[in-house]
Amino acid sequence: YDAYVVKFNSAGVRQWCTYYGGSGDDYGNSCKTDASGNVYLTGDASSNTNIATAGAHQTTFNGGANDAYLVKFNSSGVRQWGTYYGGTGDDFGYSCITDVSGNVYMTGETGSNTNIATSGAYQSTFGGGSNDAFLVKFNSAGVRQWGTYYGGTGDDFGISCITDASGNVYVSGITNSNTNIATVGSHQATFGGGN
Repeated sequence: YDAYVVKFNSAGVRQWCTYYGGSGDDYGNSCKTDASGNVYLTGDASSNTNIATAGAHQTTFNGGANDAYLVKFNSSGVRQWGTYYGGTGDDFGYSCITDVSGNVYMTGETGSNTNIATSGAYQSTFGGGSNDAFLVKFNSAGVRQWGTYYGGTGDDFGISCITDASGNVYVSGITNSNTNIATVGSHQATFGGGN
């Protein structure tokens, strides 16, 4: 598989479309635009070529079966930059979103205990289980601002993210961790059960 991204105008006429991938299996899981018409694509890649651009945050595939990736195109479909995001485990990018300042956020799941969180982040170490959710912020030029794990000793997935007009970012997903998820006094502060 290769990922792809396609642009249609409001009348449903295709403007452009591009593959995105190398010799491995590469998936496109989410795309978002910013106020300038740039488009961001996130997903996961097992290809070690054709994903990252020179000078990107992470230019090489780091291992496992997949690395997450994030790529920016302009409104004409010309790639501006692309980066892998992952460590030696399996890493998947499931959702991306932009904010009013042109920054871009990506969330997903990771089995890597390195190359994900930044020093001083909300959760700078891997929580356990097979995977943690993660959230990372890049500026519009592709420079990482910060990254954090989100998870406990179970399996945790970041499935979707969105921003608001004040610049806050929200992540939703699934978890079977019974610690490190809910805050005291929240709507539901304890794990409800099931898988």
